[in-house]
Amino acid sequence: MDPTKILKRAWHILWSYRALWVFGLILAMAGAGSHGNSSNSSSRYETDPHRSQQQLPQDMREAFQQAGQEMQRLFDQGLPEAGISKEDLTTILWIAVIFVVFSLILGIALAIARYVSETAVIRMVDEYEKTGSKLTVRQGFRLGWSRTSWRLFLINLLVNLPLILTMVLLLGVGIAVFLTLSQGSEPPAMFIIVSSIGFLFLVIFVVAILSMFLQLLRQFFWRICVLEDAPVGESLRRGFQLARENWKNVGMMWLVMIGLGIAWAIVSIIAIILTLPVVLVTSVAGALVAAIPALLTGGLTSLFLNGWLPWIVGVLFVLPLFFTIAFSPWLLLGSWQTVFASTVWTLVYRELKALPALTLQGGNAPAQSTTG
Repeated sequence: MDPTKILKRAWHILWSYRALWVFGLILAMAGAGSHGNSSNSSSRYETDPHRSQQQLPQDMREAFQQAGQEMQRLFDQGLPEAGISKEDLTTILWIAVIFVVFSLILGIALAIARYVSETAVIRMVDEYEKTGSKLTVRQGFRLGWSRTSWRLFLINLLVNLPLILTMVLLLGVGIAVFLTLSQGSEPPAMFIIVSSIGFLFLVIFVVAILSMFLQLLRQFFWRICVLEDAPVGESLRRGFQLARENWKNVGMMWLVMIGLGIAWAIVSIIAIILTLPVVLVTSVAGALVAAIPALLTGGLTSLFLNGWLPWIVGVLFVLPLFFTIAFSPWLLLGSWQTVFASTVWTLVYRELKALPALTLQGGNAPAQSTTG
């Protein structure tokens, strides 16, 4: 397998097959969204000359009761120091619920669009290599909208399962350490903390290696599922078998893609700096486009809230639209990288599937010439 030939072919497909860019933009937007939750906790430090110092409450029930009292006071009085009454606070909570539901719906829509686009890009590139015909965006959506997209989601879930289990393990260890500290037994707590940190470092190292291996295999899992219409279990089995039988070629291509990823990161930093003036222009355009829905949302919210709160709500609801338009040049860069990488692995898969036949032909050629 010739990596240079594959990279050149993928580069040609990227720039000549513009319909793939649309799906690349969808993949870039779906991959760019990340939601993180952070929480801040505070503890009171009390000193008593007759008792040992306590950093955490001895009874967890007391802590929950205090939190409940604070929440009750908040619902009864609102936030007078911020000019938010009890009625306004109730309205804000309902708007927050609506915003969360809106975010969940948007996240689900992006997830569906992602796997439909993954399926479409793989099938469009494969069809182009088979027949030389370029499909339209509409035809690509028809290819992507299938049961296969759901299978890609399940495969991706299984591939990321070690990371999910590790996060659950980290959460469980954190809760265990917290409960141990709350008991006030200092020596056992220190032993548990030290042993837990060492164990977690080992788990993180193993999971990181396993995740890298699974992310590589996922390229073949997906393509067997998409191009051969195989179910999830069969895709996993045959993808692993294909990678194992061609581990030298797969490993070589993996190293090449890692090198390209490093080079792309450097080029992306330079491109981001050079496109800052363009992003400023698109940011102004995004602000103008988002202004109308922001004013409509703020005006509707002003029927229930007073002061500056409706306009904050309006801005929050249109932020996704603004960011999409404002950073569209950078999303375009990300779409090119995504389409190129997907095309490379589709070509690698086709090459690996064709290698046995090419090897057989090469082995039969001398025998035919001798007999002739």
